[in-house]
Amino acid sequence: MRLAIFFILLSVSHSALACEDQEPCKLNAMEMFLPEVQRYPASNIRIEKFIYQTKLGDVSNKVSTDKLIKLKEELNNITIKSFKESKTSFEVLAQFKLTPSSDSEFKLQTTGGEQEDEMLTYFYDAASKLTEYKSIKDDVFVFLHYKISSSVTK
Repeated sequence: MRLAIFFILLSVSHSALACEDQEPCKLNAMEMFLPEVQRYPASNIRIEKFIYQTKLGDVSNKVSTDKLIKLKEELNNITIKSFKESKTSFEVLAQFKLTPSSDSEFKLQTTGGEQEDEMLTYFYDAASKLTEYKSIKDDVFVFLHYKISSSVTK
């Protein structure tokens, strides 16, 4: 599963890098910059990547960054409720598909297993209810990659 997360993030990063030398640049993938302090919704939860992309064209005119930030904040609240008491370490890749005309769709990939099942089920159920987010134009995919560490103090 870690390999699947790596390849998804690599392909998204490659799309953004392929555009560096083009003038004018039309990025079909963008990574949202987060200062270090914003990468930690909780002391044991770190946002590794916050990426949004579209299949064709410039993604920057297809979705509101204010809406993306609101989506991240809502998902962070769910992440905190779900994982702040985790006794294990694992990763979560949350994917939202935003469209202009229908509810957003949520998918989850994780390196967690049976030990994390109850936390992941709560997270999935709550994140699946974030359906009000839409793109301005075309389909936009939003990825949030979280690393969850054990909250147990040694």
